[in-house]
Amino acid sequence: MTRADTRTAALALALTAGLLAGCTSGSDGEPEPTASSSPGSPLPARPTDASTDLEPYRGPPDDAPGSLGPLTTLRGVLDLTAATPGVFARADAAVATPDGGAVVLLTPRDPDLPHQVVSVAPGSLAVLASVPLPRMHDVWDVHLADDGAVVVSGQLRTPDGGASGFSVVDPATGAVSSRVVVPLRRGTVSATGRSALAGGALYLFSTVERDDGVDERLVAVDVRTGVVVEDRDVTDDVAAVSQAPVGRQLAGLVARPDGGVTVAFDASPTEVLTDRIPTLLRFDASLRPDGKGVRATDLAEGAETQAVAATPDGTVFLLVEVDEGGWILAIPEGGGAGPLLAQIEDRIFTYALVVEPAQVWALIPAAEGVRAVDLTTGEVRGSILLGCSPRLDVRALLPAPGGALLIGECDTPREDTQLLWFVGP
Repeated sequence: MTRADTRTAALALALTAGLLAGCTSGSDGEPEPTASSSPGSPLPARPTDASTDLEPYRGPPDDAPGSLGPLTTLRGVLDLTAATPGVFARADAAVATPDGGAVVLLTPRDPDLPHQVVSVAPGSLAVLASVPLPRMHDVWDVHLADDGAVVVSGQLRTPDGGASGFSVVDPATGAVSSRVVVPLRRGTVSATGRSALAGGALYLFSTVERDDGVDERLVAVDVRTGVVVEDRDVTDDVAAVSQAPVGRQLAGLVARPDGGVTVAFDASPTEVLTDRIPTLLRFDASLRPDGKGVRATDLAEGAETQAVAATPDGTVFLLVEVDEGGWILAIPEGGGAGPLLAQIEDRIFTYALVVEPAQVWALIPAAEGVRAVDLTTGEVRGSILLGCSPRLDVRALLPAPGGALLIGECDTPREDTQLLWFVGP
């Protein structure tokens, strides 16, 4: 029996018993072979088995908030066309506000036009305001600071050509300030990254590929002052688990409850760089490595990360693609690989995931809307229909008070209409 078969059998057993516990990757069968080091490799062979030597996920914690139940009701829809009159703009990112509203970042098709930061009212889901944000080469993430400011990370446009950094926008007045974190000097081929906001600290993971090599850094910045408080070259940390830099295999950056971040990416531990393992690297508030890399699967399972979600206690949920479709896995704060929570039959709609703080229900995309997944039994509920015809593109699923936000585009009421949806129990 392969480890993929073991995972599938474990889920079937859990569905019969009504719970998921005890079965972890690598718990039976012959151990996976360890990759041999390549010529010039800075480290001995990198492990290719799942990290089963750490505490596995055992379900929702006792102190988790109460579950809302499955998100199976469409509570509201907002056509974002009015936010950019006369201009077609794509809904690229969004973040929920504590009062039940949202902030959406729209990117006009015309590259010379600025982004628009759109404030959405709670309840009525009406556009309250729309303010411009100087255009970025690339947007990574959008966050909401404690004071209501909107923090947008990405690749900034600068007189020298560009830089990795962030902008802070007051959604009421339109005041904007920007901060360069990693300048892009001559010879830069590409730059990408992700960010996470925790309190007043913005963490940025940046990969810059240059003619003379790759520079990967993890940086912590005080959002209010723009001062870089920690800066770590993570080359050696990544090399301990992967033959290749993180690059575009970066799946997400998750803030940890006591400070610091968890980096989620697909590592390549062997000379075959397309053979990957969903892997976590944990760093504390001072950006020091906190333990070894955590492998969510083993190499034989052939998993690749498609989406990352997290809950306030630091649990990281992964939606990974495998030959059988998709798996939802969870790794607790400080823990390691554990049971298969749910199996998704198709591979088309495994690109986004949101998990409620109670860790009972998740939401994933579907052909005509979204589907609720019971993480305690693996049951996948029917779709919430969003009423789009003939085409729907749910671009992102986002946590929100009382439910979840969705952004994307729909051919109803007109082709390529940019919409915001709110779903709840």
